[in-house]
Amino acid sequence: MVSKVKGPIKVAGNSYYLPAMSNAGLFKGYVIDPGSVGYDDLCRDDVHSVLITHGHNDHFRHAHEFRERGARVIASKDDALLVRNPEVNVRGLFSWARPPAEMITPYFQGDACEVDLYVEDWLDSSIKSVWLPGHTLGEYGFITEDAVLYSGDSLYSKEIWSKYKLPYSIDPDLCRESLIKIKGLDFDYVVPGHGDPMERDDALKAADYHLEQLDRVDEIILGLIEEPVSTESLVTRFSYKLDLYKSLNNYWLTLVMLKGHLSSLNHKGKVAYRLENYCMYWYKV
Repeated sequence: MVSKVKGPIKVAGNSYYLPAMSNAGLFKGYVIDPGSVGYDDLCRDDVHSVLITHGHNDHFRHAHEFRERGARVIASKDDALLVRNPEVNVRGLFSWARPPAEMITPYFQGDACEVDLYVEDWLDSSIKSVWLPGHTLGEYGFITEDAVLYSGDSLYSKEIWSKYKLPYSIDPDLCRESLIKIKGLDFDYVVPGHGDPMERDDALKAADYHLEQLDRVDEIILGLIEEPVSTESLVTRFSYKLDLYKSLNNYWLTLVMLKGHLSSLNHKGKVAYRLENYCMYWYKV
């Protein structure tokens, strides 16, 4: 899907964003998450570095264009492999087997790019990194000296939850920790990966709402497994409960999300499982 990119919009000081399917940030000589924004969209040749919040293709699709023109690409140690070899994302979603082509979501596909430097080894006093895992293991946000936080997909607004109903993440407990961390950070504005920028008060409300929705997913799951339910049946019941969009891609994304929540609930002693006739069943404790 092609999204129409508008020109840079000032957030504060030297911190800008380019609204698109996946928002991109612009701070001095840095471009942040050029997934929907390419070199030609930026119309400037002073970009010296590409900062990638996490290794999903909709956030780094055009990184290679900037690197080919001399910019260095910076990503976390955990997510660098996903940037260098996006097929890892695809196979991970499919339990490391090669999936049929029609099952591959475009958000996880294509456009590999070499990573020149790890976020953990990078330092610039004018823009700082903060580890915000949960959506991926190696997601980072970036806070500029203008008090603008580029949060990637670590924070979803209420608008995004109402539109997608189950935004993707792999670990709800890490998500919770990151959201709580965000609430304690010193910032005036947040530029999320998707949706409109938010002032601090609205961002804090969005973090609280995101936390509430993670709890709501847990509650729905617990309500659906009063009696033992197979993984496949749970996907079906859960998807109908939330009236999720029916597609192969959404099936796999939902399956990963549910497994993350089931694992979390199991570690908390709220859910147990058993294997019966080569079928996994989950039930409330």
